[in-house]
Amino acid sequence: MSLFSGKSKDDALAEREGRVAQLERELRALQGRLDSTEELVRHLDEDRDLLLGALERLRPGRTPLELSEALLEVCFKPLGLACFYVALADWEGDQLNFVLYHEGGRARQHPSRRLSDRAGLSERVLANRRSVYIRTLEEGTAAGSLLTPAEQATGLIPHSWYGVPLGWGPRPAGLVSFQSFQTDAFSDSRRRVMEALAALLSTCLDQGR
Repeated sequence: MSLFSGKSKDDALAEREGRVAQLERELRALQGRLDSTEELVRHLDEDRDLLLGALERLRPGRTPLELSEALLEVCFKPLGLACFYVALADWEGDQLNFVLYHEGGRARQHPSRRLSDRAGLSERVLANRRSVYIRTLEEGTAAGSLLTPAEQATGLIPHSWYGVPLGWGPRPAGLVSFQSFQTDAFSDSRRRVMEALAALLSTCLDQGR
């Protein structure tokens, strides 16, 4: 009789241990989902604050340089950018003029160039009238990315590049470029935020003319 009782106790103990192990696995899975949800909420809060900050800072009537500087201040750190620029297209004069070019921690003078030469990624964005996302350094090189003197001198070259046109007509007013040293740095949701920022900048530029 005692033999069967011992076996029953062992079976009951094994069953309890199995249930505990199952509950621990379920708890870990729930914790993982909770962590993912919290991370998503955090990103949504950051995106909301970023867009609200842009709405507060970008106002029609300001010069293109002032608007570009305001957008830089709003988005550079939150988006983890390495480089950022705003370029405006002078279609009649066949020029792409860089209103603001921020690289290496400071604003730099960047020479204008002929639009018709289609020399780099910026011209590709304008010619196709749509955003272009480059995920890796190799992809950028293959697509015709141009290196700045600072990039050539330091070797610090962004891997991710996202160019968004300003406006949606046959001749966009220009483009905004967001760049990161990280590979594939900008998720779909982050790129949508960047497109919203570019749309706001475009609206302010249009209303200021």
